[in-house]
Amino acid sequence: MPDTSSAVNPARPPALRPGDVIGVVSPSAPGAPVAPGRFRSAVHALKDMGFEVREGSRTWSTGDSAGTPQERAAEINEFFRDPDVRAVIATIGGHTCNAILPLVDYTALREQPMILVGYSDITALLLACVAKSDVVTFHGPTLMAEFGEFPAPLPYTRDSFLATLTRSVAAGALREPPEWSDEFLHWDAEDGRARSLNASRPPAWLVEGSGTGPLLGGNLDTLSILGGTEYLPDFRGAVLLWETCSTSLTRVDQLLTHLEMLGVMDDLAGMVVGHGFRAPLEFEGELHAHLAERYADRGFPVVAGVLAGHCDPMPTLPLGCRVALDSGRRAIEVIDAAVG
Repeated sequence: MPDTSSAVNPARPPALRPGDVIGVVSPSAPGAPVAPGRFRSAVHALKDMGFEVREGSRTWSTGDSAGTPQERAAEINEFFRDPDVRAVIATIGGHTCNAILPLVDYTALREQPMILVGYSDITALLLACVAKSDVVTFHGPTLMAEFGEFPAPLPYTRDSFLATLTRSVAAGALREPPEWSDEFLHWDAEDGRARSLNASRPPAWLVEGSGTGPLLGGNLDTLSILGGTEYLPDFRGAVLLWETCSTSLTRVDQLLTHLEMLGVMDDLAGMVVGHGFRAPLEFEGELHAHLAERYADRGFPVVAGVLAGHCDPMPTLPLGCRVALDSGRRAIEVIDAAVG
């Protein structure tokens, strides 16, 4: 398949350097008050990497969300407008990030591109910033879930974060980590030990072929709620990345159908599907069989079971940068530098 990567051509934020300031934001659920010990461990981990950490105004807020939409947007806008801040990372996901989208200062981010990292419900903000600010954003670790890991962030998570955000070169081939974990430990109660790790399985190439395009996507449920809004980017020529916490095939089918009705699948260059969140092997098998049949004749390659979502470790993937898929080489390759 030829390169059809005309969907977006976003600006690259400057690379992170030692001593740079990383702002901590809570665009959705509260983070720090839920597990203050884990929060402090995560901040310490970023400082160990050589960065200064600045807490946002909603860091210690409580409730179902980390403040009103206006308060959460104001926290983000303060960092977007601060010339001393080089990156912003979400504390955690949640369910209400989409409420802040009309209030974000996209002009400030466009005029001063900076690194924005998160996943899950933060997908809404990542994609909105691609669509409205025309900048690369990053589907990657949140502060507490990944950087708060005991006794330190998993090496693959840390190394991918640094390689993607501190070097002005393309990340190249995405390599699966040798081990991964989805073991659940209650934060600040049971997470004073390292989680059990399992041997990784290679991704499954469900539909053969090759394709190149800008990587766009994130959490499937969050993608769906952006449908029909100005915050969903143009997916023509893109490689669609999606992952979900759902272990219901009918729910996944419903969400994929919605994206198809929106035209998201009309002109894709490829599809990358993340590993299910604590999903039993039976569900993964059923999902893979369903996707292989569903997209067999759509003209783009499909690879599934990639550790990019609600599992650890995870890579930091640049949304808006071109990714090449090649089933013949079993390769997923980032071919654009994500930072300048």
